[in-house]
Amino acid sequence: MRAAYVLWCFMKIAFFSPAWPVAQAQNGIATYVDIMTRALRQAGHECVVITPRLIGTESERDVFQIGPTKQPIWERAAKAIRRRVSGELVFDNKPYMRAMAETVDKASQGAPFDLIEIEESFGRPYHLQKLINTPVVTRLHGPHFLVHQGKIEERNRQRIDAEGVAMRASQAVTCPSRSVLDKVASYYGLDETFGTAIPNPVEIAKEATAWRLDACDRNMVLFVGRFDSIKGADIMLAAFSSLAARYADLKLVMIGKDLGIRRADGCVQNFEEYACDNLDDDVRARIDFQGPVSRVRADELRRRALVCISASRFECFPYAVTEALALGCPVVASATEGLTEYLRNDEDLLLANVNDPEALEARISSLIEHPDRARQLGATGRQAAIEQLAPEKVAMKSLNFYRHVIAGNPSDDAGTVFK
Repeated sequence: MRAAYVLWCFMKIAFFSPAWPVAQAQNGIATYVDIMTRALRQAGHECVVITPRLIGTESERDVFQIGPTKQPIWERAAKAIRRRVSGELVFDNKPYMRAMAETVDKASQGAPFDLIEIEESFGRPYHLQKLINTPVVTRLHGPHFLVHQGKIEERNRQRIDAEGVAMRASQAVTCPSRSVLDKVASYYGLDETFGTAIPNPVEIAKEATAWRLDACDRNMVLFVGRFDSIKGADIMLAAFSSLAARYADLKLVMIGKDLGIRRADGCVQNFEEYACDNLDDDVRARIDFQGPVSRVRADELRRRALVCISASRFECFPYAVTEALALGCPVVASATEGLTEYLRNDEDLLLANVNDPEALEARISSLIEHPDRARQLGATGRQAAIEQLAPEKVAMKSLNFYRHVIAGNPSDDAGTVFK
């Protein structure tokens, strides 16, 4: 039996990524998939990536793009009628998921996958599992009821409900954070043992390339994350405004996509508009907003900065933090889910209360005032990353979980079956 065979032999696994390749996608899920697939391949397993969005023209042998969606006329008509009657947008996953299932079948190349891992977004794991026999693992990266900021509109409610259906139906769920799993279980009325916590892996930098106090700019701090409310860009700016009043030479570098921050009136302000309305001219002049940059450039800036900062309002387990730790950089971060489960506050990094600019300012200030403390923090944080987040260690944890999933689905005819 194939299910029994893969319990001790090599596996064939498909991973879903919202965009590819990782260098162009600049997305946490794509980063996770990239590190996981490389670690599993090094261990002898076969991995492919399935994505709806290929960026650029270069092709990869083990990457498959989801084809165009097809919807029968009767489905389109029914959807239009429901929308006209209800007056609301009708959420429909079926056409997209049929296209995904067809891509899974194409990617299998005649040899069925042992397992497919896909994020929870829009309840897609539920619909995919209905279309195929291969076991589907749901990987939680950010359930919408936790991630969404602001008013819950109809489209948000439909997505939250769809993800709830997938959670209730999923037989195999992982997440970097036990706390997030518990919140999901409570919100959707699931068993308290729901899901398995497995951290996101992170690439560990070589010792020779790690951050050093004597090589950094002690008057530079770095914020890594999108310019939006979820990543707490407004919290970072509020904290820096206070810091700038205390430290005349301090400067802030910000890297990440500019999605804008929504005001109370619903208008979205990009960085320049927000800075103009909320910061003094002197403070604005000391901020270098660089937008999205390459991973190589991000690491260069991490090595130059005295401290790397994450001010997010929500995270499952932020790469903005773990990538800095892996480089040996001192880190100040808001105490979001995941971090406190694997890392020690005041030893591996400094944590501040979520949505608290004053607390963030105080933590950053403590490292400016005591740079030797930053040196110690960087060293212990890097060691924590090596011990808990190294790709080969996380891959092994995941493989053990995958084998349990396959053992509970001992079908000899695993593979794509269109229903």
